[in-house]
Amino acid sequence: MRRVRRAGITAGLGLAYVLLLVAAVVPLPILFLLAAVAAVVLELVLSRRAPYLLPEVLNTGLGIRFRVLSLDVLTAILAARLLPDAGGIVALAIVAVLLLAAGRDAAGVFARRLHWRRAGGPVSWRNLTVPSLPEPRSLGSVPELDLPFTLLGLLIPLGYAIGSVSDRFGWAILAQWVVIGLVVVFLAVRVGQYVVLNRPNDAVREAVRAAIELASPEVVMHHAGRRGTVDQVLLWVPALLALERPCLIVVREPTHLDALAGCGIPVVWAPRSQDVELFMVASVDLALYPSDSTNINNHLLRVPGIYDVLVGHGDSDEPESGSPIARMYDEIWVAGPAGRARYASPVSGVPDTKVKEIGPIRPPAPTAREAGPRPTVVYAPTWEHVVDATDLDSLQSHGAQIVEALLARQDVRTIFVPAAPTGSRLPALQVEADRLRHRIAAAGADHGTWPAERLPEALSIASFAVVDVSPALAEAVRADVPFAVPAVKDVATYPSVAAGALLRTYPKDVFAALDDALGDDANAAARLALGRRLDSSGDFTARFRAAVDAAIAVQRRRRAFARPTA
Repeated sequence: MRRVRRAGITAGLGLAYVLLLVAAVVPLPILFLLAAVAAVVLELVLSRRAPYLLPEVLNTGLGIRFRVLSLDVLTAILAARLLPDAGGIVALAIVAVLLLAAGRDAAGVFARRLHWRRAGGPVSWRNLTVPSLPEPRSLGSVPELDLPFTLLGLLIPLGYAIGSVSDRFGWAILAQWVVIGLVVVFLAVRVGQYVVLNRPNDAVREAVRAAIELASPEVVMHHAGRRGTVDQVLLWVPALLALERPCLIVVREPTHLDALAGCGIPVVWAPRSQDVELFMVASVDLALYPSDSTNINNHLLRVPGIYDVLVGHGDSDEPESGSPIARMYDEIWVAGPAGRARYASPVSGVPDTKVKEIGPIRPPAPTAREAGPRPTVVYAPTWEHVVDATDLDSLQSHGAQIVEALLARQDVRTIFVPAAPTGSRLPALQVEADRLRHRIAAAGADHGTWPAERLPEALSIASFAVVDVSPALAEAVRADVPFAVPAVKDVATYPSVAAGALLRTYPKDVFAALDDALGDDANAAARLALGRRLDSSGDFTARFRAAVDAAIAVQRRRRAFARPTA
């Protein structure tokens, strides 16, 4: 039924364009007006219910803009055909539609510029008071102005329709002057707003730097990552607050700002490498990096006088957890012996003295809750990472098979927990995650899809989990949950997989692993041994604080030694 309805809307839109063309050439002003209204209404409906059909319908990727420009051109043709001897009126119509098109573009430019200024301008910040600047607004999407300008564009065909009925085309002249006047006034207001809010970019940056200097941060956390990776920073916020030292979080993408608002630590967005250098005030001794985004981390690593430490965002056998690139940091802090072993390979070239075990950084413990009448199983695939070489996700290759196998078992409850950044690099993975979400919802009962931040809660009540090579595997081990991993190309590269089942054949291996988890749990001893290798013993907060204190002390000794005595 829905497809039939969309097909009807599509056919109606195509007919409206044909009628517009015919009515402009003949000319038939009343028919032109009716067709214009129909085209506007139908496309607005289609753009909201099935926006992906618009390019196909219009044979262009321009969407609403294509329709608006077509309507403007056909309106000018209507005026020329209807009043071939009234050159002044036709010229006014052309000026009106051209100004309408130009005004639409200019209004969009000013809207984006104003939005950019209200969001902070060249940089932005949260949890930081910058005395000379207003608090930045959220960096949401810029409101579209197409609808108001589209409705305004219908005023000219209305004037010609009234003129053709009354034989008095003063109505058309009036409509055209009204359009010109409203566009000019609107743009004048926008220009005025921009002039009032406009400030020199360098002045904004200097004001933010002055505010950072006043805060005097000693520890900086630098994060560069795609949409959804802000959880890597949020994981460290409680530990940073527990340091009781002034800290600063520097993010390189504006999408992370709102999630960190209210975290209790000043946050700044530094889009350029020069901004990173500018914001590294003299008080900064230590920089922590929760992700090894080398090409971006270099912007801070090259700033002299700062002790640089790769802290990561969880324990796993992922390629970046033993990368030779880690040699450029002063130290690498890991959860335990397993993390140290990953850098022990001669390929990494990282000296053992650079690696320090501080215990696992983990999300807050979930609230205890009952598991329910049926055993709970969790499928928690990782995301596609920043490049294909480090992509270990099972979502696109085996996700549907895993979910179908779990749902086929009437004796368990299935919870799907996709990683937060899923689809940020490859949109196809987000499409697949949405498809599985709908499939699980259709299965009903107590099955469900939970957001990534609820993974610890899901594992706390799980009897079995299917995870990829990612921090989710370590969390399953810490929760003592039997797990299975979809087949990876080189199992020997990922030693943690040996503590669980390996899925090669679907659904056979899923059923076998689940039966074992609910029964004998053959991997219990291997899982216990892996847990001991993953984490160092002792209080994490105390060990993290001691590591920070030691790193800052080293950096201050370096600085004192390098300071000229004369």
